[in-house]
Amino acid sequence: MSRWRLAEVYRKERIIEFFNRSGILVTPEALELILEKNLGQMINSMITGEVMNSGYLTESQVLSILRDSSETRSPTVEIDFSSLKVNSSVDDFRRYFSDRYERIKRMILLSSRMRGTLSIGKVKRMGGKVRIVGMVSESSVTSNGHRRLVVEDLEDSIQVILMKNKPVSSEIILLDEVVGLVGSVSFGKGDPVMFADEIVRPDIPNRVAQLEGGDPVFVGSISDIHVGSKTFRKDDFRRLISWLKGGSEEAKALKYLILSGDVVDGIGVYPSQEDDLEILNPAEQYAKLSEYVSQIPEEIKVFIMPGNHDSVRLAEPQPSLSPALSREFPGNVTLIPNPYTLKLEKRNVLVYHGMSLNDMVELIPGMNYSTIGEAIKELLIRRHLAPKYGGKTPLIPSPRDYHVIEDVPDIFITGHVHSHALGEYKSVRYVNSSTWQSQTEYQRMMNFSPDPSIMTLFDLRSRNVIKKDFKS
Repeated sequence: MSRWRLAEVYRKERIIEFFNRSGILVTPEALELILEKNLGQMINSMITGEVMNSGYLTESQVLSILRDSSETRSPTVEIDFSSLKVNSSVDDFRRYFSDRYERIKRMILLSSRMRGTLSIGKVKRMGGKVRIVGMVSESSVTSNGHRRLVVEDLEDSIQVILMKNKPVSSEIILLDEVVGLVGSVSFGKGDPVMFADEIVRPDIPNRVAQLEGGDPVFVGSISDIHVGSKTFRKDDFRRLISWLKGGSEEAKALKYLILSGDVVDGIGVYPSQEDDLEILNPAEQYAKLSEYVSQIPEEIKVFIMPGNHDSVRLAEPQPSLSPALSREFPGNVTLIPNPYTLKLEKRNVLVYHGMSLNDMVELIPGMNYSTIGEAIKELLIRRHLAPKYGGKTPLIPSPRDYHVIEDVPDIFITGHVHSHALGEYKSVRYVNSSTWQSQTEYQRMMNFSPDPSIMTLFDLRSRNVIKKDFKS
């Protein structure tokens, strides 16, 4: 079965796994209803004692939970179910993966090592030394310890063997990533098999950073504010705002401020979240956030992106916050979708909330949240913000894959995992922006260790980066 036809299967498996972690079996009818409405996390957060005791979630129980939710929800918060519903056909997935394949393939073909690349169909007929570009749809280990891949282009697929005694066998290869392969095709009793000697990735090209002289122009990066949570570090955030208003040389040079998602804590995001909330109503959470943001000097342009706690659909790409919410904020605030590339002072600033970092921590051997900078590098190497489809990052198949990193960023900003990591990869400066929330019990259970209350300043004219710590 092709990669794009497997996508809907993965979507179902993700929902089933989601509830299995709570010890709940989902009936087929309930699963179809949850898929239709894209309501996995909402239903999970509202599971009743009856469901927990029986161990089953049925269609009638889903409907009951939705009905109870609509009756008890605050009238000041409106949920537009039409924006949550995703009816994706096989053709939708095909267009989505085809767009990813074609755009990343063009990057790979820029490599001199890929001169003479042919389609998989052609190399299966001709054999010998070949070069192909394909999407990885299967990965396993043979009984002899060799790695076996199945790689597809738009028309055909081929089995690829990475011999265990060759350096190529140690490469980190993710399902759904697009790679170039150099090797030889052999013919045996069955289908042709390619033995790979080299893997070529799109990667960030080597380049010389363009520097400008003159006074610094800073863009500030913060993330995961979580206004409304009992663990929101309001004193630290007030200290930040006082610094912005204070008139120091650094503060005067700050022209842009980016809030990269989870600006409020929301509700129903994880089990028993209401116990952790100081403000239960998300609309009131945004109103409180606006009170803080309104104190930021109006000459600073503020950009606010949604995350998985915000009042937009969970699946990516996420739209910007609604027009109704935009009216809460002053005129120097611009709401942006997730992900998004800002053009600031001729620099490309790629901003992504960072849900896929959870997947990367699980997929990359030896990776953990304290080494999240390495995960960010792996995204840049693959030129994709969420390489694996069907993991913990819900993705909407659209005619264009908005997670492809087509334009090389000068600055790459992520958040989500509440740690702070600064680094540089091939002249791309990156940061996993700090949170403004202390550790909750749920985060402790998920092994999230915050490094809170830090703002990162990037000078758009030089390579200078400044870390400002506002912890009390």
